[in-house]
Amino acid sequence: MTTGAPSTGRDEPPALADPRRWGALVGLVGALTFAFSYSWALPGTFGTVGRTATVACSAVTLWHLFVRPRPLGAYVVPSAGRIVVYLLCVAGELALIAVGSRMLDAAGAGDLRPALIAAAVGLHFVPFAWAFHQRVFLLLGPVLVVLGGVGLVLGTGLAASGTAVAAGVAMAVVLCAWSQGAFAPGRGRGRGPRAGGRAAGR
Repeated sequence: MTTGAPSTGRDEPPALADPRRWGALVGLVGALTFAFSYSWALPGTFGTVGRTATVACSAVTLWHLFVRPRPLGAYVVPSAGRIVVYLLCVAGELALIAVGSRMLDAAGAGDLRPALIAAAVGLHFVPFAWAFHQRVFLLLGPVLVVLGGVGLVLGTGLAASGTAVAAGVAMAVVLCAWSQGAFAPGRGRGRGPRAGGRAAGR
């Protein structure tokens, strides 16, 4: 493990001691919450497809995180300042949801809250890329912001629920790719994340 810039060596914790893997469980819970909380409002088989896709991707993610762990790249211990940024992001997310929900209720548009939540969750993810040295948040955050924003712009309860479910599926898909090392340092530059693969499984 290192502090500061990510190492190019095999300094990756064992799977069960890697905070990133346990932290990913929070994301999976969020994805499943989006899918199962709002999919029942969708017509036809859309809700079923959303729930099924989210559960399937979550199961594959758990497999690659803990059963047959794939290397995620060197683990960088976040500094105290980065932890403070993380806590501020969480507080800001909760405040945005609370204030935004009151504004929607006052405007008679409370049924748009699922889209607001998706956008707020995505927005609070973006600084995590810096705080935890994890590039995955540079994709995950903006995707959720766009989906939530689309739901708010369309302005109907059905659209808000649909984009919230889509946000859950997107979270599960991105985390599934991340659990397989898709965002590990060196990926796509001729150096796959194989170095440290055995260490990750110990």
